[in-house]
Amino acid sequence: MGRDRADSLRELYSLGIWPMDPWSEAGRARYREAVGLLESLVDHAWLREAVGRGRVRLLDLCSGTGIGGVALARVLLGRGARVELTAVDLRGEDLEKARRFAREELGLEISTAEVDAVDVHSLGGEFDVALLYGHSTPHFDAWDLVRLAASVAESLSRDGLFVVQEQDRVEGILRPGRYERLLAEDVGPGRLLVTAHLGYDHLRGSYRRAAVDLLSGRGPAIHHVRFWDLAGLMAILWTEFEDVDFSPTPGRRLSGFVLAARPRDVRVRPGDLGIPRVLRQSDSR
Repeated sequence: MGRDRADSLRELYSLGIWPMDPWSEAGRARYREAVGLLESLVDHAWLREAVGRGRVRLLDLCSGTGIGGVALARVLLGRGARVELTAVDLRGEDLEKARRFAREELGLEISTAEVDAVDVHSLGGEFDVALLYGHSTPHFDAWDLVRLAASVAESLSRDGLFVVQEQDRVEGILRPGRYERLLAEDVGPGRLLVTAHLGYDHLRGSYRRAAVDLLSGRGPAIHHVRFWDLAGLMAILWTEFEDVDFSPTPGRRLSGFVLAARPRDVRVRPGDLGIPRVLRQSDSR
């Protein structure tokens, strides 16, 4: 599963659907935006508690080139915390860039691991804050998100905190009818990226899409997308964490950060989650 996801992500991101290069003008702008958003979020009581403990062991999930993780580390350092940053992604080439970016931006040597986020517990580490930045939840179908929640909870300290940048795609995309079989993606001037509907997997709850850059002719990149709503994500996290909160981005009611605090003593463990019968039967057809 991890290799398939890695290949799909590598193909999709090669089309430049989101700015990933932190040294490009667009990537630098995205980094500055991340710093601003996280600077506001760090005043949340749960993050203030983490900073108040002095040392923050920070886990950056689906880190890519490290834009989100480095931004949060910078904010925490600015509040006087000592930060140890670990970046996790399936693309080793991006992790190399994350190490360089953190070294240049923060003066920190960070740890990296080429592992699927749903298996991050396999690292055996204990972290204080886990971050999933960049509206990354569509990469996880309904079953994978349960695995992700369990794996992250297993990786956090007793007072740990999971922070997820998220938006409500049901209310923001599906209900208004913005999702079409052909959808032009806004990726900046001089680009024309179109995604096309290839089908829907009703057992995994994900849409299969093909992305093509019409101007350069690059693609298609085939990827699977799950349109999460805020309530669905928060309810899943609530089964693994004692409390859940939402901090909206100013002026954007449907977008912001979900925070899940303190892994439950009694919870689903990653090792409890095999492959359910419905998926075993589907995969064998």
